[in-house]
Amino acid sequence: MRLFMPRLLLVAGCATLLLSVSGCASLDLFSPKQAEAPAAGSDQELMSQAEAAFALKHYDEGRKHLQRLINNFPESELVPIARMNVGRTYFDEKRFDEARAEYQRFIELFPQHEQLDEAQYYIGLSYFRQMEKVDRDQTMTNNAAREFRTLVNDFRHSQFAPDAQAKLAECYRQLVQRELYVGKFYFHREAYGAAIPRFESMLKEYHGSEYDDQALYYLGESLWELEQKAPAKTAFQRLIAEFPDSDMAPLAAKRIGMTFVQGPRSRKPPAGFLSGALDSMSDAFTELQDAILDSSIWQSPTTTTP
Repeated sequence: MRLFMPRLLLVAGCATLLLSVSGCASLDLFSPKQAEAPAAGSDQELMSQAEAAFALKHYDEGRKHLQRLINNFPESELVPIARMNVGRTYFDEKRFDEARAEYQRFIELFPQHEQLDEAQYYIGLSYFRQMEKVDRDQTMTNNAAREFRTLVNDFRHSQFAPDAQAKLAECYRQLVQRELYVGKFYFHREAYGAAIPRFESMLKEYHGSEYDDQALYYLGESLWELEQKAPAKTAFQRLIAEFPDSDMAPLAAKRIGMTFVQGPRSRKPPAGFLSGALDSMSDAFTELQDAILDSSIWQSPTTTTP
């Protein structure tokens, strides 16, 4: 009996130990394993990470997140937005060449996207921000004008169209100033043959600009100096007829021996306007005078006899 009890306790302890070990093994066997998140994250997570980086102006870091999104999720609906954001960050950093490349790639990849007009606008604006002064090369000005024309013509109802139209006018103004600058440069050096095409280009390509009168005058003078009197006279006569208020008009008239009296700069009121206004004022004063005289303060006080 004394030997039996210790043996029984030993067997019970072993059984308990085996049960505990098998229980732990069964728990490990049936407990669900945690799913491992992808290293790059989802497309939404990558977009959020990029936006957070851009908010801190960490542009390179943000673009890396977007590039992972584009590479790992090429079918995601966020890919066009990612490409637009890459272009915009380059633009914000004034890296205009890279910005244009991204916007151009966006247009090529997504020709029906609803943000196509925005991409077109920023291509033009990137050229616009790189425009040189009038006495420098105008390649960027010409490129900006071309891109803004495309936007205005192809996306007339775009929210970007009004600003594109205004900036297109600025481009044209600078281009015509450039032609005038070069034309006058040749003119003052008596290179009249080189000056004439510049003034003719102003009148043909940028007709209606504020510099038409100067173009006509210098064109006429250049032709006159080259003994081409007939076309020179035509240019002078056109200047006098179309721009009688210009400072150039009396000079043109003098050149062709024409008596010319320049009128005042301000427009005169239409015939009958001034006399009508004076008549109205006269009638008003008459009515006012009658009203005052009829007032009791101008009447003699009535005297009462005692």
